[in-house]
Amino acid sequence: MLQIRDLYKSYGKTTALDGVDLHVARGETVVIMGPSGCGKSTLIRCVNRLTEPDGGSIILGGQDVLALQGPELQAFRRKVGFVFQHFNLIARLTVLDNVMFHLVLAGMDREEARARALLALDRVGLKAAADRRPAQLSGGQQQRVGIARALVTNPEIMLWDEPTASLDPILVGEVLEVMEELVKETGTTMVIVTHEVSFALRAAHRIVFMDRGKVVEEGDPQEVFAQPRSEIARLYRKLLMN
Repeated sequence: MLQIRDLYKSYGKTTALDGVDLHVARGETVVIMGPSGCGKSTLIRCVNRLTEPDGGSIILGGQDVLALQGPELQAFRRKVGFVFQHFNLIARLTVLDNVMFHLVLAGMDREEARARALLALDRVGLKAAADRRPAQLSGGQQQRVGIARALVTNPEIMLWDEPTASLDPILVGEVLEVMEELVKETGTTMVIVTHEVSFALRAAHRIVFMDRGKVVEEGDPQEVFAQPRSEIARLYRKLLMN
């Protein structure tokens, strides 16, 4: 499904990705963990070209992602759902309009876009809030709108960039619950950047640990936390023991 090979990215003298390899099978849920600045968010942002890598290759569903330009790249991005850390909702639009915005922009009939947006909102438990503005919602609800926006295009893969990092701790649970339900029910390929260890144990098929721009360990969540080999995995294991 997704094949990343020898991916590099630097910002000036700082190396964000240092030859990363990552393969994700269709229908697999992969959680990426690591300390801040290790390159995990840069990695998933490269997949849909929100960040341009300096070298390497990205193949998604047989497409050479780095070769895409213009309309081809825009069409490709509609097949990739992306859930941002900071919601990125348009304040002047209603919840419904936020979710259907990209469908209409791509030329879909408004009524069809509206029906699909309402279905996506229903899946995250927010259909009743369709006519509200983002400012009328809690942070957890706003992130659920962001999830609906990513779902509405029926993406081939969903990328999640620390979706609970901007939330008050009391609101994290509602978003993780929606995420777990989607993992179980949709069968969509997912790559999730998060620090939520308990969520990873419940929902992930595989955990990938990164440090200093490299993948340092990966494997089945239960096995990795039972016998971690890398220092990063051992540090995350301590979070479970506290």
